[in-house]
Amino acid sequence: MKQKKKWLFVSLFILMLGGIGMVILNAVRHKSEQEQQRNLETSIAKMLVNDYEGIDQIEFNGWSQSPETGTWHTTIILNRENRISINFRSLSGLNEISGGRYNSGTFHLTKKVEADEFSPVGKRIDEIENISLDGINIIYSSEKGK
Repeated sequence: MKQKKKWLFVSLFILMLGGIGMVILNAVRHKSEQEQQRNLETSIAKMLVNDYEGIDQIEFNGWSQSPETGTWHTTIILNRENRISINFRSLSGLNEISGGRYNSGTFHLTKKVEADEFSPVGKRIDEIENISLDGINIIYSSEKGK
């Protein structure tokens, strides 16, 4: 009987350690995901400032992930009224853009003349990352509701 109690105690202890480990790993993964989202939001802001005229405010409305495909989606509001949505294969960077859309009837920003709309973002990453965001009010998704 003593042997059974000992093994029961050891088993419970191992289960508790496993549960605690899972909670810690999940928290680390969530924090890493938030950091990736924040970094990607900064890169998206630079890309939009690079490509469109007159941007003074960029507001990120959060992220969602498709359980079926694993792709990520975010919606951005530019200058309080122009809404654009972008999809990503992963959160690792701009080169993971898989698509984007906006309503041409409600999106009123002008594409910059020098912005090459036929050049893939992946070929312009160095140029985009050098863009300054000084003077642009950026509302990151992690700051919403605070």
